[in-house]
Amino acid sequence: MRKSNSIFKTAFVSESGAELTNKDYFAYVEFDDYACYVLAAGITDFETSEAAKEAVEHLLLSFEEHPGMNKGTLAQYMKETNERLLSGSHAHRLKASVIMVVTDYEKFRYAAAGNVRLRMYRSGRFFKESTDMSLAADLIKKGESETPLDRHEERHNLYTYLGKKDFFKPFISKSEKLADADIITLYTQGLWEHVDAQEIDEIFSDASDDPKESVDLLEDVLLSRQPPNLKSYTIVAIFINKIYRDPDRERKRQRYIKIAIIILVILLIIGIIWYIFHRIRQNKMDDMQTYIDRTHSFMAEENFNRASENAQKALTLSRELKQKEEEESITSDLLILDAIIQANNFFDSGNYFSAYEYYLKAMKYSSTTDKVTRDYIQRRVNFLESLLDIKQFMQLGDYLFKQNFFDEAESMYDKAREQAMTIHDRESFDKATDAIAHVYEKKAQQRKETEQELDKKKKDLDQQLEAKRQQDMADALKKGDDLLAAGDFNGAQAAYLDARNLSNNPAELPQINAALGQVSQERAKKNLEQQTSDEELKNQFKEATDTETKGDQSFEAGDYAAAQMYYLTAIDMFNALVEKDKVHSIQKKFDLARAKSFESRGTKVEAEDTEQKARNLYVEKNYEEAKAAAVKAKELYTKLEMKSKVADMDILIEQITTDAQIADALK
Repeated sequence: MRKSNSIFKTAFVSESGAELTNKDYFAYVEFDDYACYVLAAGITDFETSEAAKEAVEHLLLSFEEHPGMNKGTLAQYMKETNERLLSGSHAHRLKASVIMVVTDYEKFRYAAAGNVRLRMYRSGRFFKESTDMSLAADLIKKGESETPLDRHEERHNLYTYLGKKDFFKPFISKSEKLADADIITLYTQGLWEHVDAQEIDEIFSDASDDPKESVDLLEDVLLSRQPPNLKSYTIVAIFINKIYRDPDRERKRQRYIKIAIIILVILLIIGIIWYIFHRIRQNKMDDMQTYIDRTHSFMAEENFNRASENAQKALTLSRELKQKEEEESITSDLLILDAIIQANNFFDSGNYFSAYEYYLKAMKYSSTTDKVTRDYIQRRVNFLESLLDIKQFMQLGDYLFKQNFFDEAESMYDKAREQAMTIHDRESFDKATDAIAHVYEKKAQQRKETEQELDKKKKDLDQQLEAKRQQDMADALKKGDDLLAAGDFNGAQAAYLDARNLSNNPAELPQINAALGQVSQERAKKNLEQQTSDEELKNQFKEATDTETKGDQSFEAGDYAAAQMYYLTAIDMFNALVEKDKVHSIQKKFDLARAKSFESRGTKVEAEDTEQKARNLYVEKNYEEAKAAAVKAKELYTKLEMKSKVADMDILIEQITTDAQIADALK
């Protein structure tokens, strides 16, 4: 319908010039709605190349399959044709310059790759031309060369053409409206190398409505120049004597205007409605922001209840306005506020453990919130940790107090008091102080009871020791009397000596000394009776000497009681033999042994007293001094060679050490 209501006339001439074959090729198709004109020029050195023909045929075939003139369609035509030339099975790669003009009889658009040219005229004057795609054109455009393009040595050095492997980018023009009497000319290098553009313009400025006349005239001008080595040339003239005009255009225009007015009114109404809703929404947005600002302000003032009220209102508006980011931020603030409010309520009610738990929860939520709120939470957490420490110290102190570990309990109460002083908690400080005072009372009472108990034990022990001493001394005297009656002078003497060693009362000594004197008298009497010969005297002297030697040995061994017994026996023997010098020397030995015996007895008493002191200190839980006393008692018993008592002291030292370690662990 478009073609039949428009007048498009086409004429062309295409010759090989001085070449053996014509490397140019032109063809066109005109459909009812679209027309397509394609001119190509082979640019290979291969004389029989059909690159131009193959390019034109493929472009027209693509157009026939999918007629259209939008920019993307023309670019697709050129891309597919370029790939076709690259994938051909020819001995030489095919290359060609091409220009393709597509029209719907009202508008036109062209696509170009290479140096085939388009020149257009309107109202007899030059209107527009295609862009040359050569290095020469770029150099001239940049001002780097003043040589005319048609005679420039780089005019055939193309950067875009069909058959280019890389960076193939054809030029696609914008859509241009046609007018009656427009002329579109297409021509190859065989023409533009020898005929100037001004000469071409003159021919078409006076053209009639028959393109054939203009094409023939232009060919005559070319041939009249008789150029040497004339290349293939093609001249195409498309005369647009009448374009297609849509008969419904005015009605369509009126309808479009009405539709535009209706749309404009609708848009105006929509705009007003949008503005109203926008203002309402903006007011709500402003309210939401106000509530958010108030929330943060109250949080900074630590007025968390008011902050929570404003945050709830802001959250309601953010959900209504579907402000996801603000909703998430406000929800985060509410989590913090709810946790803080719950923690404050528990704190006020004295439930510190629950308050501490909720403050920690608020601390977790506040990882991204403002520093003021986080500092508040941290202060409360630190305060509660101190309170809980005080409570734990007090509970542990109470437990130790009930177990009578007063020193350890005092230490716990003292720590609680120090902690309370740090956080200025007067109530806890007073409780800890009262508890320490109670400990002092208990310790004083315990110390008094212990001292009374120790005094009583010491008196009882002294009475027991005195009764035992008197009994042991009476037993020794009785034993001495029995042995003396039986004639066992040595045994009787030893018994009397034991009785004298057990005596600590001067009033008891005369009786004991009298008994010892009686033994000496009885032994002397008996010895005199038995001294019947010198041999007996000699034997008696030897026996007396041996007895003295035994006394010396006992003295050296530290057995002073045995030494005294032997010395007394020796004195009696030498008295019987009337050896006064020997009696005198042995008497000195006896006195020394007796002194040593009394000294040993003092060491024993000291050892027993030290042992008792160690046990008393152990009962008082004074482990350090108790252990020192036990070690000293062990040394004294070792000196006295009392092995069983040394073993007892080892057991006591081990018990003291174990209890001291347990006490340290409790602390």
